Amino acid sequence: GANRVTQSLPVTLDVELGKAAYSSMPKEGTEISDPDVVQPISAIVERLAEHAKIDGLEFELHVIDSPTVNAYCLPGGTMVVYTGLITAAEAPGQLAAVISHEMAHATLRHGLSRISQTLGLSAAVSLIIGDTAGVLAAAEEFFRSASINSYSRQQETDADLEGVRMLHEAGIDPSGMPSLFELLKHEHGEVPEALVWISTHPDHSSRIEETQKMIQSLPKKSYKIGRAHV
Repeated sequence: GANRVTQSLPVTLDVELGKAAYSSMPKEGTEISDPDVVQPISAIVERLAEHAKIDGLEFELHVIDSPTVNAYCLPGGTMVVYTGLITAAEAPGQLAAVISHEMAHATLRHGLSRISQTLGLSAAVSLIIGDTAGVLAAAEEFFRSASINSYSRQQETDADLEGVRMLHEAGIDPSGMPSLFELLKHEHGEVPEALVWISTHPDHSSRIEETQKMIQSLPKKSYKIGRAHV
């Protein structure tokens, strides 16, 4: 099926696609270059990137000044974090949890899978034989118009669990993931429009349960970044 075809495509395609999509997307705010803001987040991205499931991704961070509580990672590793998310997270481990989840979508190639499903197998075949121009244009449009985070239920669960694995391997306490879901579940039961990340990730209870179950199965280790402090 489309998913198997996706996995056989070269990763350079993900990178090319993500960069093209990012350059044409509305930014919803100005990009921040202040190292005091960008550097700590960049350090988290770099630590997680060392434990990416596949090679060849180019993780490139953009921090956007906007109250939107959101982050996303495009195919190939273009990572976007809004300042609204940074202020909403109660601990570095929670921010790292969102970042790991979004990076996992890229390392599991979910964006490419969605494009193959949406544009059909013929588009995937065009990509394989190197006829990328038309498909790239269609895919760019797809990322601009679709909610960036509209993945399937299964893809969300996979990204949670892969995110937990990456956090653990990178020495960041993965319990930031379920604690983030707990926070969102209690504080934002009725989700305001600005809290985009939360509204596109429903079903907190089962996600808390799944991630906690995985965390309990991990070998014990002391984490460099804890849940409540750096």
